[in-house]
Amino acid sequence: MTARINRVMSMLAGVTIGGLALAGCAADADVSGDGPTEESVAVLEEFFDHLEAGESAEAAALTDVDFPSEFIDHDFYAASAAKPTDAQIVETSGADSHSVTATVEYVLDDPDNPVATTYTVKNTDGDRSVSWSSAGQYSLIMVSSPGRIMMNGTLEFPMNDGGQDLVLLPGLYDVSYVDPTGTTHLDGDGTNEFTLPHPVVDDTAAAAFPENVSVTGSAVSITAFVGSSVTDAVEEEVADLTAQCVEEKMVGPSCPPEIREYGSTFADPSTAEWFEDPNLTGVTVTDGAVQYSMGFSVVVDGNRLPMQAVYEGTVTQSDDGVVEYTMTN
Repeated sequence: MTARINRVMSMLAGVTIGGLALAGCAADADVSGDGPTEESVAVLEEFFDHLEAGESAEAAALTDVDFPSEFIDHDFYAASAAKPTDAQIVETSGADSHSVTATVEYVLDDPDNPVATTYTVKNTDGDRSVSWSSAGQYSLIMVSSPGRIMMNGTLEFPMNDGGQDLVLLPGLYDVSYVDPTGTTHLDGDGTNEFTLPHPVVDDTAAAAFPENVSVTGSAVSITAFVGSSVTDAVEEEVADLTAQCVEEKMVGPSCPPEIREYGSTFADPSTAEWFEDPNLTGVTVTDGAVQYSMGFSVVVDGNRLPMQAVYEGTVTQSDDGVVEYTMTN
């Protein structure tokens, strides 16, 4: 049975508590001050009733937000980790004749720690609508990430350094990061999932989110994490390639192109020594791919070659943890 919002207000005419004007004040109260709030509160009650019932389209219709259809799709909203329940208005200000601002407490995932956020009901020529901070302006920003974000297992968002607008109803959303290369994560412990509340309270504890996820009141920013176990495995594979290159007399497919061009001039390829150049070594993460470059200065026949040799390749990791490095040059 849908829980109705318990209004925290006195029904005694003319009573004011802590500066909050309650029901029974003069109906002709000035729009800039406090006055009757019953009609606006009723709209807010209806809004939260629809949310608790999972009636996303009906709730959206009571707002002033232009929701894209995918964000208020019934199945998408129903798949949320939690929807607001047991909502209570704990404070109001303003008046029905203009706008009413209300602090609303409701439960998401933890009944012992209800969420408290602020909502406003605006009166535009008798048409009342609900709004809240960051409504229609919340951004998803993915930085240097080869994967995609899935919300509620339904909506998929590609990497986009410019940001992707999320137009969400209040709720707790399941977020998962899906990397086709298998090499990146949102946290050093391998975590790729978290829950995102909306609206976001600015003092939300950072510990609630993975290491490479930053959440504010206006955006969630995600940066892929390439673990040291992956780079260590790649460097081992490159070491194998340099050894194979020597076995191939410095002209075979295991050699970087710079070496292949010079290979036939070496008197004794087995004398090759490889000295890593840190300035030419590192990870590049792009949309859909993780690339790793490793550069060397090479000495053959006792002479340092006039150019650096650079291995360039893509990195993938299988479900069982095997890292594979595929040369691209």
